[in-house]
Amino acid sequence: MRSIFICVLILLSGCSFLELDSSSGSPSDRELASSEEPLKIQKERNREESLKESIRQNPEEPTKQSLRKRILVLPMKNLSTVGGDELSQFATDEIKTRVAQVDEFVLVPNLEVPNLNQLNPDTSETDLNSLLEIARAHGVAAVVWGNIKSIKIRERGNQVGIFQTRYNTVQAMLDVKMVDVVSKKVTIQKEVSAEVTEENTRFFGNRSIASSQAARAEGAVSEALDQMISSFTSEAHRIGWSGRIAKIDVHRYYINAGELSGVSKHQLLRVFGDAEPVIDKESGLVIGMAPGRFKGLLKVVDFFGEDGAIAIVHSGAGFQEKDRVEAFTPPQP
Repeated sequence: MRSIFICVLILLSGCSFLELDSSSGSPSDRELASSEEPLKIQKERNREESLKESIRQNPEEPTKQSLRKRILVLPMKNLSTVGGDELSQFATDEIKTRVAQVDEFVLVPNLEVPNLNQLNPDTSETDLNSLLEIARAHGVAAVVWGNIKSIKIRERGNQVGIFQTRYNTVQAMLDVKMVDVVSKKVTIQKEVSAEVTEENTRFFGNRSIASSQAARAEGAVSEALDQMISSFTSEAHRIGWSGRIAKIDVHRYYINAGELSGVSKHQLLRVFGDAEPVIDKESGLVIGMAPGRFKGLLKVVDFFGEDGAIAIVHSGAGFQEKDRVEAFTPPQP
């Protein structure tokens, strides 16, 4: 009789704990989720403000300021049967984090470049060319995209008892590409993979396996994408910096790159017309992109917005909106 009474007490306390967890846990989870995003945004803003302040303090040394290339990261596609859109979004955020760790890169918000989700550069050469043309028009130096190719989850552990401790072994395989917008060459094409084993304790099986698959795969995806940092860093100096004339207002030229991109006051910018493809007449293949006609130089005199510069004519003529600009350093005597 005594043992039965003890068992009943254990079950009642367990149910009370479950109710407490489900009733009080949800609001706190929502509060945590709502606070994480502003905190992440604030950290990024602080980082960018620190960079701007560093540039402001050394305006007389523009050659020592590294120009940062504008990088666009497309949404990662999830080709596996695990995690769905939730895991796809996580992988996209993770690869953006890795790109942002490279000092020579600055991320371009996807909202600045419309109609991206309608293009699939992996399966259509037409879509790839359209994507690169759109990116060029927005002053993007390189585009990054990729796929979650496969996710495999193996689960083992105790199936009996109030607390069920499981061990999940997750294997993730992804491929990532980076394309130089000007040359249209693939600078990075890499397949990365990782295997992670984690302990997972479930109480009364209160969360289904299907609903937690995306969360369990995140560790392996994150570890796999860590391997991309060295590739991004090594390729950063090989990608040429460029911007665009976004708007012309009488004698003022608005450039779509400013302090955040490493542009300094009094910096000279070379201006070029549209690049044109060079086609081999024998094979019909595109050899590369020939730089557009050189038109002259602009001189940066001020900044505007989050990452824009205002320039005036230093020499030359015939400048037009959407003309490409490159940094120019006068030859030393």
